[in-house]
Amino acid sequence: MSRKRDAASASPIGALLDDVDRLRAVVRRVRTPQIWSEEDRGHIRAVATAWFQSYQTIAVGRDVGTINEISQWLLTAAERAPSTTKVSKRLKQLRAQLISLQTQLIASPSPSPAATDTAPLFGAVPDPEMQKVLVRRWNECVACLGAGAPMAATVMMGGLLETLFLARINREPNQAAIFTAKTAPKDKNGAPRPLNQWGLKDYIAVSHELKWITQSGKDVSAVLQNYRNYIHPTKELSGQSTLVPDDARMFWAVFKAIAARLL
Repeated sequence: MSRKRDAASASPIGALLDDVDRLRAVVRRVRTPQIWSEEDRGHIRAVATAWFQSYQTIAVGRDVGTINEISQWLLTAAERAPSTTKVSKRLKQLRAQLISLQTQLIASPSPSPAATDTAPLFGAVPDPEMQKVLVRRWNECVACLGAGAPMAATVMMGGLLETLFLARINREPNQAAIFTAKTAPKDKNGAPRPLNQWGLKDYIAVSHELKWITQSGKDVSAVLQNYRNYIHPTKELSGQSTLVPDDARMFWAVFKAIAARLL
């Protein structure tokens, strides 16, 4: 291995860059318009998954939107027989983005996120696509906290909390108790509303009634719900309340406990 490659591998995302280079070499050897090999498609999935599960949190506070988009495209493409040319083009773009990110991380390192901030795998959620959504939103919360954006972090927590409640409901093989709960939202005729008409307050109330969360969990969830509404500037102005980073960190600590209890 060359000195140049050794230096790259020693960087925070150097191993991922090495993996991308190896995958590009694999794709160059494909002689068909589409990538049919399950082994090659598995390699594509592995590289994209590695970004989301192992490297994304290293880039707290950085603009990684393009890397996220390319990695998500690769994950989706690997589920079928993707165009060899398109995969090659995307990998070239990914490599360029990773090199740019590597330069930023070496020149101005990000503070390492606490180990407890690492996204769980959400193995209790049966839907793999929902798992990806949960991991992505969890990492966005961490990114907002690391960037000193307490309002954005708290709004993200409220959104993630709603998604966690929905995931918890979808785990239930028999959902009758959920829709017959006293606190379940009803329409004007007294019939339970479908889940797509529930709000965060409804999820909180029903989850407490079904003993999925404690009273303190319910109370903190309600606070997050309130601050989540501050995504609208007029709400923040009328509330006469300003969040500071320590507030968001406190919410985050309790939020993680609620998440662990739910899932």
